[in-house]
Amino acid sequence: MDSINALINKLNDNAIDEVYWLGSANRESITTLKDALSIDLPSDFMSFLSITGGGGVVGEEISGIVNNDVFIESGGSIYYDTMNCRKDFELPLHLCVIYFKDDDVCWCIDCSDYKYGSVINYDLFSKKITGILHPSFMSFFNEYVELRV
Repeated sequence: MDSINALINKLNDNAIDEVYWLGSANRESITTLKDALSIDLPSDFMSFLSITGGGGVVGEEISGIVNNDVFIESGGSIYYDTMNCRKDFELPLHLCVIYFKDDDVCWCIDCSDYKYGSVINYDLFSKKITGILHPSFMSFFNEYVELRV
């Protein structure tokens, strides 16, 4: 499996559509995010945030930290997307939203002890986890890149 840097470079150099990154997130903002959501993020996802801040192919961006402002109130912000889903869709506290599209698709990192680090699908209508998409963020990001180059 490729490293996060290699996958970012592959996406930057070969994406079919435009790629946009939010800008690297510093350690302080990542710590603030973890504290604000009361979760422990997996190291592969924290590495992704520290390098890119979030983003990806335009229209299909991975949620992140916008300009090191954890609390910015806009879609595409991990904090905003996660808190919105907790409030409106009863998202469990151990899930961190990494992709939220049109109040329809919600993919999260499971930060519980049981399935720590796995990327899951959370069904907003049934308000339940409906499956594991990938065993890790790295696996998820590898497929994300492969489908877009």
